[in-house]
Amino acid sequence: MTVESSYIVKICLLGEANVGKTSLAYWFIENKFRGNYKSTLGVNLLKKDMNIKEFGGVSAQIWDLGGQESFRSLRKLYLEGANGALVIYDCTKRSSLEKLEDWILDFKDARGDEPLLLIGNKIDLTDTIKVQESEGVELAKRFNMEFMPTSAKTGSNVESAFMEIIKKILKKNLES
Repeated sequence: MTVESSYIVKICLLGEANVGKTSLAYWFIENKFRGNYKSTLGVNLLKKDMNIKEFGGVSAQIWDLGGQESFRSLRKLYLEGANGALVIYDCTKRSSLEKLEDWILDFKDARGDEPLLLIGNKIDLTDTIKVQESEGVELAKRFNMEFMPTSAKTGSNVESAFMEIIKKILKKNLES
């Protein structure tokens, strides 16, 4: 892959602590689930290089932001230069959906109208779901983004979600 034909995209993973941001990132990179992650302190940086048919070589830099309130003051710094974000809530925790508006507004404040994709994670936990898919769709509409349900445990829609945000970023940047 030559440097001239490649793109670097910075994607931030946003959402409260324990919604599965790290698990989603590792599933995307390693195609496997590990259930024993420690909470991310500050930010965890990951990278995946790939070829995407219509764009060629792409390097996705994934910034997995710690969801604890104590890291809120660092958000603006971490969001600097982000080309887009996955905004993630846990389908089994209503509070994780209710707090997403702050994350979305912080991102929009720092990055304007860069692409966002709303993720409802942990859909495999069917017995304990507290947030209906329609509620995720509604929030996504309110902020002009798409919605995708995922499971970092089974891998359901994980690759699709990352590829969707990467393609949105590349298309937007090529149009401008």
